[in-house]
Amino acid sequence: MQLYPAIDLRNGKVVRLTQGRFDQETIYGEDPAKMALHFREHGARHLHVVDLDGAREGVPVNQPLIREIVRAFGGFVQVGGGVRSREIAHSYFDAGVSRLILGTAAIMDPGFLGEMIERHPDRFYVGIDVKDDGLAVRGWLDVDSRDPLEVMVRMSEMGVRGFVYTDIQRDGLLSGPNFDRYEILKRTVHAPVIASGGIRDLSDLSLLREMGIDGAIVGKSLYTGVMDLTTALSFLGYPTEG
Repeated sequence: MQLYPAIDLRNGKVVRLTQGRFDQETIYGEDPAKMALHFREHGARHLHVVDLDGAREGVPVNQPLIREIVRAFGGFVQVGGGVRSREIAHSYFDAGVSRLILGTAAIMDPGFLGEMIERHPDRFYVGIDVKDDGLAVRGWLDVDSRDPLEVMVRMSEMGVRGFVYTDIQRDGLLSGPNFDRYEILKRTVHAPVIASGGIRDLSDLSLLREMGIDGAIVGKSLYTGVMDLTTALSFLGYPTEG
């Protein structure tokens, strides 16, 4: 299972939101590239970056900072937030981003999703952000009533190679993932799933791995010291430098 430390960007800073609420923000760093380098120096080989401003505005806002993050980290970087056209997608690929996480556009624009499946099938996952059993879109400000599981099954049949599943109501609370939901996903969705929201400690990572979840995005637990990154990576079997 891959571990993805999270860097969420808002107003040029590293932040965490609680349950996706922009009025419940905690700032954890003023220098995103420095934070990325910190994660790299502590053993991370994968990184998850979200342009929160871009998710709300519908276009990238922190793209220059993301370029700096990619250069500083030097590993696998996946990016989401405001990627709603092929031009934006290509600009991120040109900047060295390894994978894009498509959210609103993938859900609301079938034409764009179809084009990405045709042209870049291995370079994007779809972000499924769940709130009140619906699909949260447009920076988590609106909720689409379609069933998230049905959407994932249909998209995987169309050719989507993987998903990031975020339980917004658990995000930032360190309350543990929705294991029952992930169990259903692994039985139903025939594509890799990365878990996001509420992951707090090694026991959570252990159970997700036993369930066959392909990756875990970890944010607040790292920033607050509840989880030690080096210990978590060693637990998951990442090779040490040297």
